[in-house]
Amino acid sequence: MDSTQKACAKCHKLQADIPLKRCAKCQNQWYCSRDCQKADWKAHKAFCASSQQSNAQREPHATTNFDAMPKVFGNFFKGICPDNYLHQFPKKDAFRQLIDCYRMRVEDDYNFAGDTRGLYNGDDPLADFQEFLDMAETRGGILPSWWSDGKRKECEESAVGTSNWSDLNAAVEKQDVIEHYGDPTMPMKLRLLAEKIYGKKIEGT
Repeated sequence: MDSTQKACAKCHKLQADIPLKRCAKCQNQWYCSRDCQKADWKAHKAFCASSQQSNAQREPHATTNFDAMPKVFGNFFKGICPDNYLHQFPKKDAFRQLIDCYRMRVEDDYNFAGDTRGLYNGDDPLADFQEFLDMAETRGGILPSWWSDGKRKECEESAVGTSNWSDLNAAVEKQDVIEHYGDPTMPMKLRLLAEKIYGKKIEGT
């Protein structure tokens, strides 16, 4: 085998045979599937952490620059998800959009960057979702004025309800979101909301 060819770190399938995705945390390991990345995590974890430290000086990915687009497109994207996007919804709808925003970002981070975390890493997804909410609370104007510690607890409890479609324990894809909301622009709305909360675009895009 040509030693220069990339191969899955777990099953050793070659890039020539199947598309590989890179570990988004360290950018140094390649995998052919989510299952292989999960299976290799215990072995890869220490190396991954070390590599992340060496990459710490890398500039974060900026958010989408709408002003660099033709005006008609920039105005469209600004309009479908303004900073006060969540303010227009009743409490339960705002909760589910926050939850689905997080779920879709985790799915996108895996698909575009090979990053597995939360549910995709075999971990309790609530802890990662709580970090997401921590970030949302630091972004001025993103959360509605009624948001409080009590409302946050309600949102977290709603996020792990097995009877809810917006459930952290279930993965979601773009088409699922479109069908559930009946809105072809909903994935873009959720992605733009995630950008505002995370402060950066999806890696790999």
